Amino acid sequence: MSQNSNRRRRRQERRREREERTDLQPAAPQEVVESAPSGQSLISRVRETIDSFGGFLTIGAVGGTVLIIIYLIIQNPLASTSDDPLLGESRDVPAGVAQAAHTTNPADMFGRPGEPPAIGPHFAGPECVPPSFGTHCGPAPFGIYDFPVNDGNAVHSLEHGMVWISYNPELVTAEMLATLEEIANERRRDVILSPRPQNGLPIYAVSWGRVLAIDGTVGVEEALLRDFVTTNSNRSPEPNIRGAGHR
Repeated sequence: MSQNSNRRRRRQERRREREERTDLQPAAPQEVVESAPSGQSLISRVRETIDSFGGFLTIGAVGGTVLIIIYLIIQNPLASTSDDPLLGESRDVPAGVAQAAHTTNPADMFGRPGEPPAIGPHFAGPECVPPSFGTHCGPAPFGIYDFPVNDGNAVHSLEHGMVWISYNPELVTAEMLATLEEIANERRRDVILSPRPQNGLPIYAVSWGRVLAIDGTVGVEEALLRDFVTTNSNRSPEPNIRGAGHR
């Protein structure tokens, strides 16, 4: 029994030694090699995807542009468009004249004497930086001006859905002008406010094909002027087109 016990003990010891040697053996080479290509493949795929979109610079530029557009929309939202009947007197072009023709000739502008044009031929081309408006400029940016805006630029803006409020600086008081600026700021992206010395009446508000004349105290007709802006904004052949504003 003693010899049998010794044999069993030696067998158990040898078994433990084999198990310990097995545990100490390094991992199979293929297992280590397999883990490396996996990581390299993922990096390659990411780089290939980025390159397919033009690389980091292109993606960054596009992302920056999107953020700028979002910021401008948040800062300068366009107001909703009314579906009430248009206000003001109707104006149309004479027979044979294209309603929204582009021109570079100031003589092509037309309107009733002493009244700003509300429709018809207008200046095309890129926007100009105020105050350097010229006959080859496009729409006048929205905003408040302290100098006259060319009729051809303003009519192009009317085509884009804006309202142009013009005043004769010799016929309005400082109080009247302050009220006009307040109205313009309330609908900032929809309004151009500028002096127009050739106006026969103190104030005209025009939208595409519509004219509102104000010949009394602006305070009395302030509500009507506000309604004109709210009702007639963005109702034109090319509504909701806005560039950068003026001051």
